[in-house]
Formats: sequence, C-alpha cells, structure tokens
Amino acid sequence: MKRLDLLLKIIAAADGEKVTPAQLQKVAFLVGMEFPQEVPSDYYEFEKYDYGPFSADVYRDAEQLDREGKIMISVHQRGGWREYAATVKGSRIDFNDISEGMTSFIEDKVSWARRLSFQQLVREVYRQFPEYRENSVFQG
Repeated sequence: MKRLDLLLKIIAAADGEKVTPAQLQKVAFLVGMEFPQEVPSDYYEFEKYDYGPFSADVYRDAEQLDREGKIMISVHQRGGWREYAATVKGSRIDFNDISEGMTSFIEDKVSWARRLSFQQLVREVYRQFPEYRENSVFQG
C-alpha cells in the first residue's frame, strides 16, 4: 500500500463530505499510531507542533491527489482554511490492500473527528498522546 492511497482512504471515508486540515492531520496520525506495522515504511513522520501532531507531507500528498483528480481541495468561505473531499474518481478507488481492521478504524475515526469541534479534537488527541502537547500553542 502507498501512503497516498492511505491518505485518499482517509479523505474518502467522509463519503464526499469535506475534511478539515485538523481532521486530516489527526486521523492520519492516529492511523499511524494504531497500525505502525501496517502503514507504509515511508508513512508520515509527525512532529510536535502548535496544535499537536503535524506533518507537512500530509498536505503535499493531498495536493498530489488533487492534481490527479482524486480529491478536490476547496477553501472554507469564512475561515479561509483548505478543506478536502474525495471526487467520484477518488471514491471509486479499490482499497483492497488496506486491512479490514484499518479500514474500519479509518471510517470510525473520520466520523468521530468530523463530529468534534477543532478544540475538542485537539484536546482528545492530547488526552491520548500527551507528549504531543509539548510545543502546543493551544490552551483549550
């Protein structure tokens, strides 16, 4: 499996709905933490950043998926941040090389992350992985 495919799976798990940068970063992080033996060897390396685990490569890969027509990146009207949604082409990709357990985890975590506010999501990741709060600017 390629990390691009895994990122596409995370975005596609929102069933055509948009995923925010925080949701994308945190779910990709949680996948790597939960399935360290199953993710590709070049999977994202997350650093302790302003709002917890962060990898700039997640955004670079999302831009690649956008260029390939598998996702669409749009800009949130009020907030100005980017949002990510799978296109029809991206939703039709066969994800057979991703285990059932990982697929279920991704679907559950994307649904969970999309229900939370930004603050709730960051707080929950810090609760599970307090070491990632080290360089945080988030006081919530």
